Amino acid sequence: MGSETARGTVGHDQPLFPTPPLTEKALRDALSGIDPAESVRFDAEFHRASHEALRTGSAVPLHTCLFRWAVFVELRSCRRRADRLRELEGIVGGASDADAARDAAKEAAQMIGEAAQRVGR
Repeated sequence: MGSETARGTVGHDQPLFPTPPLTEKALRDALSGIDPAESVRFDAEFHRASHEALRTGSAVPLHTCLFRWAVFVELRSCRRRADRLRELEGIVGGASDADAARDAAKEAAQMIGEAAQRVGR
């Protein structure tokens, strides 16, 4: 069964939107569709990365920032994946059992690694 989003009707396992390119504008646009507050955080982090790049003469801070936010977007581009990540974050944040927190953190780390691989292609 599909669900209505601002970007159209999609299935639970289908991407909510196409994977954006690793550019400032494309990521900002994707983030504003996911959560405007995250778009503000992206702008602040990108601004800091730009200053660090100018200070050091290296583009690495910019590439790192863009990659990190591309992974963030990728993790939230599929409703099922986004829901599971939120669930895992809740488990880690509210766990009174260290094993439950560790298992949830391990699964979240695996999800992040897989998203990073997809972004890196």
